[in-house]
Amino acid sequence: MKITKIETIAYGIPVKGFADAYTSFVRSDAILIKIYTDDGHVGIGEACAWEPEFYGETRESIESTILNYAAPKIIGEDPFNIGRIMMILDQNLARITCVKEGIDLALHDLLGKILNVPVYKLLGGKFRDKVPVGSEIGINTPKAMADNALRVLKEGISVIKIKGSDDMKLDVERIKTVRAAVGDDVELRLDPNAAWDTIGSIRVMRAVEDCNLQLLEQPIPNWDLKGMAHIRSNIGVPLMADESIWTPQDAVKIHDYGAADLLNLKIAKTCGLHLGKKVEAVAEALGLPCIAGTELEPGISSVAKIHIAASMKIHPIASEFTELTQVDGSVLKQPLKVVDGCLAVPEGPGFGVEIDEDALEEYRIK
Repeated sequence: MKITKIETIAYGIPVKGFADAYTSFVRSDAILIKIYTDDGHVGIGEACAWEPEFYGETRESIESTILNYAAPKIIGEDPFNIGRIMMILDQNLARITCVKEGIDLALHDLLGKILNVPVYKLLGGKFRDKVPVGSEIGINTPKAMADNALRVLKEGISVIKIKGSDDMKLDVERIKTVRAAVGDDVELRLDPNAAWDTIGSIRVMRAVEDCNLQLLEQPIPNWDLKGMAHIRSNIGVPLMADESIWTPQDAVKIHDYGAADLLNLKIAKTCGLHLGKKVEAVAEALGLPCIAGTELEPGISSVAKIHIAASMKIHPIASEFTELTQVDGSVLKQPLKVVDGCLAVPEGPGFGVEIDEDALEEYRIK
């Protein structure tokens, strides 16, 4: 069996006004990827394309790189050799994790369909039938963030992550206002997206001790593992790494520095599922729990997150699916639905979902 063609379709779905410490967004962009084989099978993947401020990859660069650089390198390859294909891409294309994510996901969907098994079985099987989910609320006024949190609760999600900014004093007000609005039973997380400094992080966390946060995520830049370790030893809640974790080697460094209690794995950072499982396996060996993180994925990549989260052995708290509450639409024939705070793991071949071609055409960027 050989790969014969790779097709890309750029699309974007409106976002209900979302901002983090990097930038603000009005649309979640992605590149849908179809990989064809000589026996008629088609695998569908998706590359995150909505945050060039963080990934350094735009919608245009992802599509161009896939068609003009990646495709010529892997057409003719056996799609079952995912490890070899990803090695070829690594050897010829530095970093570009979103490009590799899209190809990786399409290969996993393709193999699942060929073998007539769900993707999670390609990842070693599942530890759970349902994945508990949380959602972020973007930076805004304290009142607007509290209202957003209440809206998320109405959609059946009771784990909320508050986005922080470079204004730490206002962030304290935001946290306290959201906690007062949602009550004491809702799990609240905090994520400044590396916008704070070490001392300021400790001060803020002491100022909001009465808010009973579930965790603090990556308050300082990705390179400052010593600073992360210092924060971790001076706050009363678990510290989660995000910007600092991309590779298995990063997991080792984080562990050796004592820089985090758990890891937020994003498949856009780990080039998809193949490397993502390697990161998770190293983290498991080091005693670092993992969750699947969000990049407001508008379609297939959101489903891929369910599969990898289901396959994680140590998954003690909710994975994050902000796209369910902040992205205003879907290209899936059956959009994901939260039931009792969880998403069911799809059981069909591949990712177990189908693309709504009419919706894809509606959101297509030409």
